[in-house]
Amino acid sequence: MSPKRLISGSQALNIAIIAPSATLTPHFPTELDIAQQHLDAGHTVEFFNCTGKLKNCDHNPGRSLKLCSECVGRRQMGLELLTPTVPCRSFSEEFSTEVSINFDCLKNLLAYKIDNFDIGFAAYSSLVSNCRDPEPDLIQHREQLNRSLQSAGQTYFQTLELLSSRSFDRVYAFNGRFAALRGVLRACQKSGVDCYLHERGCDQQHFDLFKNELLHDIQSTEQIILDYWESANDQPDREMIASNWFQDRVDRVEKVWHSFVKNQEQGRLPDTWNPDQRNIGIFCSSDDEFVAIGEAWKNEIYPNQVSAIRQISRDLHKTNPEIQLYLRVHPNLASVENDRKASMLSLQSPNLTIIAPDADIDSYELMKSCEKVATFGSSVGSEAVYWGVPSVLLGPCFYQGLGGVYRSNSHAHTLSLLIQTLEPQEKTGALKYGFWFQTRGFPHQYYAPSGLFDGQFKGQTIYAKPPKLSPWARLKKNTRRILSSRSRSGE
Repeated sequence: MSPKRLISGSQALNIAIIAPSATLTPHFPTELDIAQQHLDAGHTVEFFNCTGKLKNCDHNPGRSLKLCSECVGRRQMGLELLTPTVPCRSFSEEFSTEVSINFDCLKNLLAYKIDNFDIGFAAYSSLVSNCRDPEPDLIQHREQLNRSLQSAGQTYFQTLELLSSRSFDRVYAFNGRFAALRGVLRACQKSGVDCYLHERGCDQQHFDLFKNELLHDIQSTEQIILDYWESANDQPDREMIASNWFQDRVDRVEKVWHSFVKNQEQGRLPDTWNPDQRNIGIFCSSDDEFVAIGEAWKNEIYPNQVSAIRQISRDLHKTNPEIQLYLRVHPNLASVENDRKASMLSLQSPNLTIIAPDADIDSYELMKSCEKVATFGSSVGSEAVYWGVPSVLLGPCFYQGLGGVYRSNSHAHTLSLLIQTLEPQEKTGALKYGFWFQTRGFPHQYYAPSGLFDGQFKGQTIYAKPPKLSPWARLKKNTRRILSSRSRSGE
């Protein structure tokens, strides 16, 4: 399949790249790569960034001056590598419109909107990610939540002002689910200007773009998955390419993120495993990424995974005590400490075996050895379909409409699906899912990765250069150096 092209057509475009942070690799080099590709096409490009004036930074929530200075220095060096040079402007600290703060009630926070901007969800998403807790205490984290609300307001209103006063054909920003960056997306949507959110692609050599929608939007991402599959309709190796994604997962290949199973002992099952009994695997999700996206991600059956597993294990034990449940707590939670995880690990039922996130039990051996699996949206649900294991889906996810899974619509339905004998379903839906993950995105042209979080742009490692000083600042620095030298020498 020929690589996708970032730029097509000969129309001259005016591009804005709104990049508050230059901290993360590969995301900042991706923005530089996008900028250089547009510059090569003769387009105009401007960067808009933060120089410490945003009320909150998701990559520096503690507001460390050192980290802030390093971020500014990395941006300075990166932008100097672009040819021709591009202007770079900063967000101002003040904005004219008031933003509500001091929320004590989660329901009121999530209902809070400004225009079409779901600012409450955006701020909550930042808070949840920084705390690694799907249920953070709003009062305990009030200061950070307030800063997230204010930074979201800053980027939203200042992007609106920018797009009303200037003519831009396209805006780029990272990811879009966090407070400040979701403000950029919603401002573009209100202004009718195309917003392209970038993220990692199918491997380290690719980045992906999502036009005018979050990557986390279930309907639009499902349509993208279907479009990828259809666009390769005449490609004879389409299914083989998709199959490679599933095999790579089992083989612990790290393409765009850490392999969560690489430290697990291949082939190992729990010591209590009995192949002669009915065994069902429950694979929980690390839900802090999706809990604050919007209503589409709300589980209509269970309030949360802990409550679901408690209900399922209790009720199954009453009716079918011969069924043994094996709960695989997501390995991504190994270093996380929060009440939700503690509650999950403390669940007790005679028919429930809990596998801790850092246990070296092989998740894939467990999946393949079970009669069926149940998931809340984890990719394991689709992977099970591919490997011929009946898969019961208990929550919203990207592959929910692709086919292949048994979707529960109530707790009673869940119990029925787990009790009865299920046949593996047709796996075309899983192949569509795997094909998208295996091929999605655009190739980098100037960024060369050397790892998941390392690489070079135009052959240069981007580091924090000392900031340029004004003549007055240089004079003060030299004066302090001279006085300090004389003091040490006893003059």
